[in-house]
Amino acid sequence: MNQNSNSSTVLTKIRRFGGIMSAMVMPNLGAFVGWGLMAALFIPHGWMPNKELNQLIAPILDYVFPLLIAYTAGYNIHGQRGGVIGLFASMGVIVGSNITMISGAMVIAPLAAWTLKKFDHAVENKIRPGFEMLVNNFSLGIIGAFYCILAFITVGPAIRGLIAMITAGVNWATKNKVIPLLSVFMAPAQVLFLNNVVNHGILAPIGFAQAAKAGKSIMFLVDSNCGPLLGTLLSISIFGKGKAKNTAPMAMFIAGIAGIGEVYFPFVLGNPIMIFATMGGLAVSLYLQVIFGGGLIGVASPGSLINIAIMTPRDAIFANLVSIVAGFLVAAAIGTFLLKVFPPKEDVDPTLSFTVDDHEVKTTDDFVVKPAKGKIKKIIVACDSGMGSSAMGASVLKLLLQKENLTDIQVKNSSANQIDQDADLVVTLDSLIDRAKASSNNPDTTFIPINNFLKDTNYKEVIDFVKKQNSSGTAEAPAEEQAKKPELDPQILNVNNIRLNQKFASVDDAIRAAGQILVDNSYVTPDYIDQMIERNQDLPVYIGNHVAVPHGLEDTRGAIKKTGISIIQVPDGVKFGKNEIAYVLLGLAGEGDDHLNILKVISQTLMDEANVEKIRTAKSPEEILAVFE
Repeated sequence: MNQNSNSSTVLTKIRRFGGIMSAMVMPNLGAFVGWGLMAALFIPHGWMPNKELNQLIAPILDYVFPLLIAYTAGYNIHGQRGGVIGLFASMGVIVGSNITMISGAMVIAPLAAWTLKKFDHAVENKIRPGFEMLVNNFSLGIIGAFYCILAFITVGPAIRGLIAMITAGVNWATKNKVIPLLSVFMAPAQVLFLNNVVNHGILAPIGFAQAAKAGKSIMFLVDSNCGPLLGTLLSISIFGKGKAKNTAPMAMFIAGIAGIGEVYFPFVLGNPIMIFATMGGLAVSLYLQVIFGGGLIGVASPGSLINIAIMTPRDAIFANLVSIVAGFLVAAAIGTFLLKVFPPKEDVDPTLSFTVDDHEVKTTDDFVVKPAKGKIKKIIVACDSGMGSSAMGASVLKLLLQKENLTDIQVKNSSANQIDQDADLVVTLDSLIDRAKASSNNPDTTFIPINNFLKDTNYKEVIDFVKKQNSSGTAEAPAEEQAKKPELDPQILNVNNIRLNQKFASVDDAIRAAGQILVDNSYVTPDYIDQMIERNQDLPVYIGNHVAVPHGLEDTRGAIKKTGISIIQVPDGVKFGKNEIAYVLLGLAGEGDDHLNILKVISQTLMDEANVEKIRTAKSPEEILAVFE
């Protein structure tokens, strides 16, 4: 029993590590796709060779990708400051090595961001007023410089040492005629983004030497053989869960037709055990190539099925076809077995169900994880910045819990990047679940996604879940507490902050208008408007019930002078998404906790779409204020 428990713990830790690695890559997947298409078209052996445009390929691979991943990795740990120091520190591994350092960036960036986060927490509330910017800038600069130099001296050479080990393994397998064992080296190298280094720096030279004598070489099919990875993706697309299952079919198309193998890597990083599916398929494929005499006449780059066919000599057509198909089928079979025996923890049972008051409740999202033990005592409602929508969501949830007599539960709002470690339950948007998990080290924390912070029906699963965990409601709140209602603070919201009958050509124009009111009334500096635009680009500020809450970034030091809220009435609406139209815009600038009280009033009012309609049709600013009062 203990042995099984230990094995489960180890597997959980491996999956958690893989999830963190995947979270560094997934947001940047579009850039990888774009680069792959450019490479497929414009490299010397591409579909449309172009000497000038080919100059873009290497710099993007060597600089843009490592820096993108470094910023994302740092941001996931410590917001914008983490992203900045992660990118800065990663220049050490990029400059300190002559090979692509994506894997190096995935090591040094999180480490630097984590160190900065620990420092910031250590000095929190200990900095004298007026010295915040000085301390913040120097702490990031000093810690960033240290890790940049450290990376230059240590991480780069370590990665080069890893490449040397892989090279030795390839040479040994070739010399001892155990080519299928190359899969043991190649499969991990691929998902660590060392595939191009290994393929072009190690396998290709050996392959060209062999092809010069025999007219073909198996070495050209060790990395570019997309059959096994397509088989792994097939198993995920059929038997996987959640986002992985939904996106695997498109990844198969991109990897098989465009030859962009990078789209496959995050799937294995998210569930590392799946590497054995690819490894097994590749081993079988290489074995059959040895038996039947397969190989290519040159490098199939990118490794699409089309390019492999073009580079296949006549005497290897049968061998290559059989080996690739076999590798595909074996990888799919192994992947299916692994998914059945070791289902990914984050996606276990997409319709997790339990019984409340004799009726079954099913959570509809794949990312819910049921806590192992204990009552729900602390709930975090998280958004991207922890400023606006999460504060309103926390207010809505508190009200709903009160109605259920669940009054002894603490409900807080925060950024998805800074989840309290003692939280029993985290409620956030589907798109922020992975980020919230990455910032939480508590294995007993539950994560439940919603898609509308204002709509009370979106919290039904949350309420039912809390009732189930806590068995029954607690005593009713004291009458004086129930009667106590927050009041509007005229310093934060008044008639001068409200605009009626506005029309906008775009979302950006609407957000600028909401920000300009805050600037004109001396709540923020003009720079804050740019932050509001950037926030919406990172994560839409539409929160549901035809309401949008434009606000700044998580780190807004210096841009906010004092707390303020602007309201813009847009009778014809502003389209934030396909079916998301906002008739009311709340421009928010929150300093400390000053804005939480007024957001409580606003959120409880806007829970009711009838009140949103009253604001939409109001004829004066006073009429809008009256809706909240």
